[in-house]
Amino acid sequence: MISIDYDQDMLARVEKKLGSMKSEAPKVLKNAVNETAKQARKDLAVAAQKNYAIKNAGFNKAMQIKMATISNPTAIIQNTGKKIGLYRFSYRKNSPGSEKYFNPTLKRTQIGKGGIGAAGKQLKSGSFSSNRGTKLKWFVAKMGSGHKGIFKRNSSSIKRGSSGEISEIMGPSIAEMIGSERRVYGVVRPNIQKNLKKNIEKQVKKVLEA
Repeated sequence: MISIDYDQDMLARVEKKLGSMKSEAPKVLKNAVNETAKQARKDLAVAAQKNYAIKNAGFNKAMQIKMATISNPTAIIQNTGKKIGLYRFSYRKNSPGSEKYFNPTLKRTQIGKGGIGAAGKQLKSGSFSSNRGTKLKWFVAKMGSGHKGIFKRNSSSIKRGSSGEISEIMGPSIAEMIGSERRVYGVVRPNIQKNLKKNIEKQVKKVLEA
């Protein structure tokens, strides 16, 4: 959840700029906050797509905005959604990834020797070492429901006559991607404050020129 609002000092500055029309200050700030929230949602989605190899993840749908009002001047970007299957992420074969262990989300990821091609294409089965050092087997499969995914088999659990423990490999949720301080929110956050100041100036000018 990301909150965008203003403080009393900002309100006082806007009232001073509006002069005899200072009663319009709460409306000016509400409109500026809501415009900033819309811009922030767009910027967060762009930053996430730059850093995570996924397209059409439904960022706007997962980032609902609770608009600010005059009585409640805070706009809230609510991040929802479950973890996303690895199959929906894309990978560059033999990309120069620097991760020492399997990280299924970043564009610079390497998996084993062959790597994984673009999501949606036929993928070869293989193996990789997890960050805990466990050898895992991965493969692509289509379920009876039509759901496609990349699944893993923990070879350490395989016994004679058993297929081993199998589970789908999941990437992060949209909330996890958006909340990344290093890659997404931390990058966008300074621009949110800059945009808020610009939008306040725009709204003040609109009132004065009306």
